[in-house]
Amino acid sequence: MATIRKQKVGKHIYWQIIESKRVNGKPRPIVLMHLGTAEQLLYKLRGGTLKKKIRSASHGAVSLFWQNAKELDLPDIFKTHFAQQLRDGLPPGTSLLLAAIHRAIEPGSKSAFASWAKKTTLPEIAGFNPQRLTSQHFWEQMDTVTEAQLESVEKAITQKMLEQGLLSPRLLFYDLTNFFTHISTGNERAKLPQRGHNKQKRNDLRQFGLAQVVTKEFLIPVLSEVYEGNKTDEKMFVPTLTRLRNKLSELNLDVRELTIVFDKGSNSKGNFAELDISEIPYVASLTPSYHEDLLNVPLSSYHRVQLNGQEILCYRAQKEVWGKTRTIVVFMSEKLRQGQLQGLKQALSSKYEQLNKLKTKLTAKRARKRKREDVKRQIKDILNGERCHLLIKTALYETESGRFDLNWEIDQDAYRWTTENLFGKRILVTCRNNWSDAEIIAAYHGQSNVERVFKHLKNPYHNCVHPQYHWTDQKIRVHTFICLTGLLLSQVLHKKARDAGYNISIEGLIDRLSEVRMVETVSIYSLNSKPVKETQLEEMDLELEKLYADLEKSVF
Repeated sequence: MATIRKQKVGKHIYWQIIESKRVNGKPRPIVLMHLGTAEQLLYKLRGGTLKKKIRSASHGAVSLFWQNAKELDLPDIFKTHFAQQLRDGLPPGTSLLLAAIHRAIEPGSKSAFASWAKKTTLPEIAGFNPQRLTSQHFWEQMDTVTEAQLESVEKAITQKMLEQGLLSPRLLFYDLTNFFTHISTGNERAKLPQRGHNKQKRNDLRQFGLAQVVTKEFLIPVLSEVYEGNKTDEKMFVPTLTRLRNKLSELNLDVRELTIVFDKGSNSKGNFAELDISEIPYVASLTPSYHEDLLNVPLSSYHRVQLNGQEILCYRAQKEVWGKTRTIVVFMSEKLRQGQLQGLKQALSSKYEQLNKLKTKLTAKRARKRKREDVKRQIKDILNGERCHLLIKTALYETESGRFDLNWEIDQDAYRWTTENLFGKRILVTCRNNWSDAEIIAAYHGQSNVERVFKHLKNPYHNCVHPQYHWTDQKIRVHTFICLTGLLLSQVLHKKARDAGYNISIEGLIDRLSEVRMVETVSIYSLNSKPVKETQLEEMDLELEKLYADLEKSVF
C-alpha cells in the first residue's frame, strides 16, 4: 500500500510517495514518485504548474526604433565605420545605437541606461545584458570614436536614405542653435564650450553650437556641425556651406538643382558672395529695418497670390543687395503682425515700469547726485530692444537741487510707421528668378519648421541633448551624434505614421507606442521538464493596437 513520506535534505523538506516491498526477503521503502516541496505539491494538486514567473515590459517604442535602425542599416553602417573591439559583448557602434534609442524615448544619463533598459524589451531584442552597460561602458565605447568616423557615418546614412527615397535634397533648410553646459570656466581642455549669446537665456554658462541642414519632408537631417559657442551664425555659414557642397558632390548630387533656405541671422556680404561663387540657389530673409525703401511701398502696389488655400498680399521687385541685383519678394503676414504688436505692447509696459523706477530713484529726497552721462547710460540700457529706443522719447533735466528728473513719451510718428509699415512684413531675397511669388514664399515658410528640430533636441521628455555629462570636445561631439541619431529614428518613425494617415506629434507617437507592453511568462510544468517561455502583447485599446500593427508592418 502506497503512502506519503517526508524526506529532509539539508535544510529543505521534500515529499515522496513510497510503497513497502520485500527485497531479498526484507521490507524496503520503494519511491514511486518524488512530489517535491509542499508548495510544488500544492500547485500540482490544484492542477497548475509547479512554478510560474510573469514579467511585463515596455515594448512598442523600442521594438519599432530598433526595426527602423535595421531598415536604415545603421547596425551595419556603424560596424563598418566604427572600431570593432568588443566591450561587454558589444562593439562601439551597437552601444551608440542603444544610447540613441534611450535618448529618443526617455532621455537620461548614461548611468541611468541600465535601469531604463530593464523596464523594456530592448535587451531581448538587441541581445545584451543591461547590468553590464554602465556609464563606464559607454565612456569607453565613446572614447574610441573619432571626428572623421562621425563624418563618414553621417555620409553613409545620407546615402542610404537617398537610396530608400527618404531624402529629397531639392529644398534644404539651414539653421543654428546652441546648448548651454555646466563645464567650469577653469576647464581649458574643452574648446567647444565658450561664452556667447545663449538662445535659452543662460548667458552665465558656457555653450556649444549646432548647425543643421534638414530636408523639407519630415525634417530629416542631411548635415550637422558642432562648433564653438562663441562663433556667430554669420561666421558659421561659409564653413557649413562648404561642407554641404562637398558632401553633396560626393553623393553625386548637383548643387545647382537644390535650393537652400536660411534666415537673416546668416546674412552678410561675404556669405552672399560665397553663394554667388558656388552657384548654390537660395531663398533667404532680409532684416526689414535695413530696407526702409521696400517697407515704404504702399499696399496699393501689392498683389494677391494663392498659397495653401489662402490669399497673401505680396510685392515683387529687383534690387541691388550686396553688390548684385537680386529678386526681392515682400509679403504680408497678419499672424506675424499680431504677434509683433503683442510683443511691442509687453515691451513698452516693461520699459515704462523700469523708467518709473529710475525716475523715483532720481527724485527721491535723499537721492545721491549723479552724473548726467551715467543716467543717460542707464536710460539707454532700459530702452534697448524691441525698437523701444526709437519709439520712446526721453527728456532728462536738472532740478534746482542739482539732481535729475526724467520724463518720456511715445513718438507717435515712429510708432505709426513701425506698426503700419514694418510689422507683419517679411522681405525675401532669392536667385530663383524664374520662380513664382507663391513658390518663393512657400519655400521660405518651411524655414520655420526647422526650428522644430531644435525644439525636439531641447524637449526634456524625448530626444533631449540635456543632460550631457561630458567635459571634453570629443565626448560632446559623440554625445551630440547620439542625440541626432535618436532624432533621426524619431523622424523616420513619425514619417511612417504620417504616411499611414495618423496625425500625431513625434512626442505623442513615442508616448503612445511606449504603452504597448510585452508579457513574458516562464512556467515549469514538472520537476523533470525545462522552463517554458511564452510571450504575448498585453491587451490595449483598439486605436493603439491598430497604430502599432500599421507601423510594425510598414517598411521603406
